[in-house]
Amino acid sequence: MSNIAFSSSSISGLLASVPDGQAWLGEDERQRVSGLAHPGRRTQYLVGHWLARQLLAAAEGGDPFAWSLRRTESGAPMAFRGGRRSGLHVSLSHTADCVACAVSGHAVGIDIEQPRRERDYLALADSLYDAGFQADLRACDEVQRRSVFFRRWTLDEARAKASGEGLKMHALRSHAWVSAAENQAAGWTWDLADGWLALAMAEGTDAVPLRFDIQGEAAGLAPRHWRVQPLTP
Repeated sequence: MSNIAFSSSSISGLLASVPDGQAWLGEDERQRVSGLAHPGRRTQYLVGHWLARQLLAAAEGGDPFAWSLRRTESGAPMAFRGGRRSGLHVSLSHTADCVACAVSGHAVGIDIEQPRRERDYLALADSLYDAGFQADLRACDEVQRRSVFFRRWTLDEARAKASGEGLKMHALRSHAWVSAAENQAAGWTWDLADGWLALAMAEGTDAVPLRFDIQGEAAGLAPRHWRVQPLTP
């Protein structure tokens, strides 16, 4: 049984728990913060990295201050405890005033979206996705269309993070997400009050039995279960 611990909370609500100063950050993190010119972006970064430490310490033990994060060449976070690489995987996502973090023994990705303006979702789907998904969107009313689009988009973002390679736009037409039985799922979505949240496992780990440890708004919500279906070119 593999645990996925994750939390999605408002940045303003978590900010008071973040330690003062930057002494608790690792060297790589301090360099990253120093390069963030926008105060809001720095706040997002600090809150997210403190939340990650709390989840890592809860999952594997130790003081949150003993943990640090470094980045791979692709920008994905790596967890270190006492200067040594941990076997735990961590993923982070931010919106304007929300942060989401996931921690697991298997490669996992998380994404949260809280769009502040309307978009032409049919046009976006035409440029990004396969004909089947485009048809699904056209069959929806405007409210449904927004939800269907962001469930798909957050799943793809989360899966890309789980892979460690980042989102490849040209590859989005090569697969679909289809509803799955709970024990066959490789992705999960939650419709939040003002947004969408998704988790996804890296390819090849969809058969791993999972248990969720959920904090934040998603804790009281039932997820939708999804699996990836390759599409023939």
